[in-house]
Amino acid sequence: MNRKSAWLVFTAAFFISSTATAQMPQAQEFSLDASENEAIAAILTPQEENPFCCQKKYFAVAAGEIIALQILPWYFNRHVSDDATAVLSLSSWKHNVRTGFEWDPNAFSGNMFAHPFHGNVFFNTARSNGYTFWESVPFAFAGSFIWEMFGENNRPAINDWAMTSLGGITIGEALHRAAIMVRDNTATGSRRAFKELAGFLIDPVGGMNRAFRGEMSRVGPNPKNRYPSQLSSFGTIGYRAIGEKRVRNAEKAIGFAELHLIYGNPYEDYKRPFDFFRLSLQLNSSEKTALGLLQVHAPIYGSEIKSTEKNKHIFSIDMMYDYTNNNVYEVGGQSFAFSLRSLFKKSDKTTYLTLVQPSIYVMTGIISEYVDIIDRDYDFGSGFGLRLQGILQHRGVNVLRLGYRGIYTHTVNGEKGNQIVHFALAEVRYPIWHNFGITATYILYMRDSYFRDFPNIHKRNPELRIGASFLWR
Repeated sequence: MNRKSAWLVFTAAFFISSTATAQMPQAQEFSLDASENEAIAAILTPQEENPFCCQKKYFAVAAGEIIALQILPWYFNRHVSDDATAVLSLSSWKHNVRTGFEWDPNAFSGNMFAHPFHGNVFFNTARSNGYTFWESVPFAFAGSFIWEMFGENNRPAINDWAMTSLGGITIGEALHRAAIMVRDNTATGSRRAFKELAGFLIDPVGGMNRAFRGEMSRVGPNPKNRYPSQLSSFGTIGYRAIGEKRVRNAEKAIGFAELHLIYGNPYEDYKRPFDFFRLSLQLNSSEKTALGLLQVHAPIYGSEIKSTEKNKHIFSIDMMYDYTNNNVYEVGGQSFAFSLRSLFKKSDKTTYLTLVQPSIYVMTGIISEYVDIIDRDYDFGSGFGLRLQGILQHRGVNVLRLGYRGIYTHTVNGEKGNQIVHFALAEVRYPIWHNFGITATYILYMRDSYFRDFPNIHKRNPELRIGASFLWR
């Protein structure tokens, strides 16, 4: 989609200006020890997320950035790429308003990944200008709505608006918090420049605002809640094979690398949105796309049901973004879940964790053999799902994980019918030395598609992954 390339140009321009600002010498540089840092942070902003920003909310700046994020991609489409959809007029705007929404034919990666990723910049125009999570939500919807109605002369797409807004909120808050962790207001010199560069790449709008406010090189205290209560990551590098009915039917093994970032503690950090979240990323070689998986799951509301010395049960409402795309299957969308997380401490070394998670899928894309829409090989649907998980931890390490995820959707755009997909998972990790080990994962993917006008489809694809793993905490 042309606005994706336009956004890359826009990001690169601000990247150059921001890194230049980060390296500019400042006359007021000084260093702080830990006690001074905490004292100044308590005096300046005892309740703020960032002591530089914001003592107040900058609505005019956030609104102006929303407009800029419409004008710059449109200008690129119109005057650089010469895109016919960028020829705008009062007549085209009136037509869009009068005729309303339709469903667009964009490819799976465009609708399910690029649109949500674009939406996160709308969300973070507000988030980086002093607004809270909930206060930033309308900016994501508004930014996407303005583009759909007035950024192109073709009719607005309901799927674009939904995925850009909801997916943008979920991805945006995770990136906003990740960027805060990376930046270091006490650093100076090249170390400061590299940290600001990394923060900008994670959250370009936040980095842009720091550059405009002179915060990229200003030395001072770090945010009070810069880091979560706990932070850990788990990664695996190895090979995976997906077969037809049996793993041995796989044509070849494919290299992969995956990373799971766990921000916060789900049994402690559930009172505020995204104080806990899990971000999962998988990259594949020799696939139709390098990005094979991206997930962000986070509670937006939670409460404690019961807590004892050895057991704990937490209820939460979770916001979830899912994107899975490989040569065999495509499943993605945005959902809200009602989660029951339980912890059972059997000994000082052994803990069991369970998750029961029914969910409502607002919008889901699932691969379809019969869809007759240009550039689309999937159907849009809405429905419900269920996720079950059990984990055995030994010395704080997941040594055994069993899981199930099921999704039922009714097609709202595509070939009429219903789709049911299942994921069953078994994972074993064997520690070898310190935080390194070997991980073996078996995943069984099943899809049952029931179409009104075509023969039903039943797929069974097992996947086996083996690789070297690491744990950082």
